[in-house]
Amino acid sequence: MTERAKGIAALLAGITLFSTIEVASKLMQIGGGGVAGRYPFWLAFFRFVITGVVLFFPALHGLRLRGVVLTGKDILALSGLGLLGVTLMSSLYHLAITFLPANVAALVFSCNPVFVVLFAPLVLPEKITPRKLGAVILCLGGVFVLARDRADGISLTGLLLMLVAIIIFALYTVLFKKMTPRCGALPVTAFAGLVGGVFILPLALKFEGFPLASYASADWIGITYLALIGTAMGYFLYIYGIGQVGAGAGSMAFFLKPFAAAFFAWLVLGEKFSAPECIAGAFILAGMVVALAPVSPKRTD
Repeated sequence: MTERAKGIAALLAGITLFSTIEVASKLMQIGGGGVAGRYPFWLAFFRFVITGVVLFFPALHGLRLRGVVLTGKDILALSGLGLLGVTLMSSLYHLAITFLPANVAALVFSCNPVFVVLFAPLVLPEKITPRKLGAVILCLGGVFVLARDRADGISLTGLLLMLVAIIIFALYTVLFKKMTPRCGALPVTAFAGLVGGVFILPLALKFEGFPLASYASADWIGITYLALIGTAMGYFLYIYGIGQVGAGAGSMAFFLKPFAAAFFAWLVLGEKFSAPECIAGAFILAGMVVALAPVSPKRTD
């Protein structure tokens, strides 16, 4: 198998694992004897702290290979990145899942690459174009259809929380891209995840108390899956895949996430898309196509 083929396989595997996160989180909320999904701040805390610890030593190895020694400025930047993209984003993300069906949560979160395209000009040498604005409008149109429908357990609160989460995550992604040339993707993921996860602890204690005594074995199995498989292994495979096939293919691979997540939600939770949800999905996928499909270079002759 060629390196590119390995990269594509790793990319698809990473996206598949990402696609199980909403279902696993929802399962710990509504079934299987678990209660951890009812405490989204604690769930986010365990998910990213464990992920950060698991990736910590591979991340250190990656820094040594690059010959990079983290400075105080680097540590401050990574801490800020973790606060933004993990503490704030993941807290809102897991909170939103408690209000939404897993397939709808995954569908709305799939808008993230569109907002990345919109925010990239803030810190990267890119421009906002009518095409990018059109992509955002299409995705927001899909969210609007869901907000009008609000059947099958769709909550307006959940939609708003998820929309804020993906906007924050899009900004995090842009800042992440700015830091990776110096530190590498894996170290940034590990350190931002670990620091951001630790920052969630005060929120968990403040808003959810200390519910760990009520956790059953199903909860710890679910948390372990989310952290080690859905997140740590998913990030590792996704980052490795992007390294082999390029960021463009990595972005395009996100087209698969809403389909894979919907399949897992149907298989495990019995969730199905209603007609309005299918229309909303068409809007969101159209927005992703407009934002991420490659543009032919203009002819100069």
